[in-house]
Amino acid sequence: MKKAFTTTHDSNRAIGKKFGVSHTMVAKRATADGWQRPPKDESGKATAPRPIKAAEARQDRFVAEYLVDLNGTQAYLRAVPGTPERTAQTMANRLLKRVEVQAAIAAGRQRTAERLGLTREKVMAEYARLAFFDMRSAYHPNGALKMPHEMDMETASAIVGYETVELPGAGKDALPLLARKVKWGDRKAALDSIMKAQGWNKSDVGTPENPLVLLLGDMKGRALPVVPDGREAGE
Repeated sequence: MKKAFTTTHDSNRAIGKKFGVSHTMVAKRATADGWQRPPKDESGKATAPRPIKAAEARQDRFVAEYLVDLNGTQAYLRAVPGTPERTAQTMANRLLKRVEVQAAIAAGRQRTAERLGLTREKVMAEYARLAFFDMRSAYHPNGALKMPHEMDMETASAIVGYETVELPGAGKDALPLLARKVKWGDRKAALDSIMKAQGWNKSDVGTPENPLVLLLGDMKGRALPVVPDGREAGE
């Protein structure tokens, strides 16, 4: 009865007759539960709610899947099972060029950042810990590796693996030896990420902010010019 009242402009009497109640009962129920009639267009005719198109639903599923791993082809394959991989790649490329899809992806990323408390500065700080970590801080003055609880935050953040291995002793009755192994974070990868985030990658070689440009500028004028006979200037 609620659906008939809120999606059509049938009279209360017609709705009551259909459900075997009086028109007064229909009116009382609508008032008590807050039912609203659907809007009318300019001609006075009822306008039914616009159904969600299959394409829009597929697009929404694609955005949700894309935010999982940022792989367009795989996202489309998961959103539309049974699609050939080549077709999925083509469709994903088309969807990723749409303004509304880009906006939905940006909104999804923003929601994730807000939920996890992520900021650009926080991520860059973690990259910096990996890139500029001094491994000497992980050891005692006598050269022994510190236990995890002895390390400060900067040191612990730069270690991605810590393992204790038991080795047999040197003699028959010797106690086993404990060896601790650590795996450091990838410094080059962290530096590359910082360079990319700051716009200092190869595509920006010509910009004055690029450290390579600064270095070349510093060297410019200090190199000796080449003279025709192959000797360096000043000889």
